[in-house]
Amino acid sequence: MKNLPNNPELTFKMYEMISGYWVACAIHTVAQLDIADLLANGSKTLTELAKESQTDQTSLYRLLRATASVGIFEELPDGKFRLNDLGSTLLSDVPGSIKPWALANLGEHFPAFGNLTYGIKTGKVPFDDAHGKSVWDYYKDNPDEGVNLMKAMAGVSGAVLKGIIEVYDFSPYKTIVDIGGGNGAMLFSVLYASPSSKGIVFDEPYVVEKTVTQIPEELKDRCTVYAGSFFNKIPANADLYMTKWVIHDWNDAESLAILKVCHKAMPVGGKLLIIDSVISDELNQPHAGKLLDLNIMAMTTGKERTLKEFKNLIKEAGLSFKRLINTNTEVSSIIECEKLS
Repeated sequence: MKNLPNNPELTFKMYEMISGYWVACAIHTVAQLDIADLLANGSKTLTELAKESQTDQTSLYRLLRATASVGIFEELPDGKFRLNDLGSTLLSDVPGSIKPWALANLGEHFPAFGNLTYGIKTGKVPFDDAHGKSVWDYYKDNPDEGVNLMKAMAGVSGAVLKGIIEVYDFSPYKTIVDIGGGNGAMLFSVLYASPSSKGIVFDEPYVVEKTVTQIPEELKDRCTVYAGSFFNKIPANADLYMTKWVIHDWNDAESLAILKVCHKAMPVGGKLLIIDSVISDELNQPHAGKLLDLNIMAMTTGKERTLKEFKNLIKEAGLSFKRLINTNTEVSSIIECEKLS
């Protein structure tokens, strides 16, 4: 191994992989500066952008030249910059905006990922070490960043909700509970697709107090919120429970505790959908869940799981595995479970 021949192509490939965070940090900066919003109504000169963003003109140019070189915004021959389709994903408060994710992932999340070696060596959570508290306590103590994270999850979630709705029929269920439902984006989409269903967004009190203000007017007679901890008690006797990108946040013991609370609340014949990445067993093959798993390890006690690992948890919780349904993305497969007794 020590005498491997020098391969410039592999060297440059590794260089590009290592330097990938440069682009990510540049995206974080243009998100912080609201550059997409400043360009929303048309192209602008560098002088205009620097004045409106309160930045140094020379430094701003270097940032925008770099982001334009990877397809984010467009530098025009007359010296102006223009918003393009990729850059528009960073607009504020538009459906599917990725801007909140850029602010969170390269903000409070970044020190945790930079501390990954600590987690690998100790088996402990890098975020906890970097910030001196768990991610859950961090967001309780920093509610504005917590609200941004909800927006971030909604933005990322928006890209996968269509795929979930397309492959699963929610119409047979009268009452649907979204466990850890955040700002309600998942449940709202389900209720739009299933006009005869009613739903409950269940989450922490500090979360649902915001969610209740975001329920669309046309859904207010079919959607409510319920505050609590899914480690203790959730609304009982619904036809369908679902939880998206929640179980992966917790270790096996914690996940089992959540699933047992679900089992207790469910009526016989009730269904539970666990929507998470299900990692392929294929060795050395790319899978979105394998990298997402590193992010989960950096942030929480949880992990992404294989189907076998999910089946073991489901069985131990007293539930019956029914089927695995793949969607349009590897980060949101659907595991359908049922309470048989």
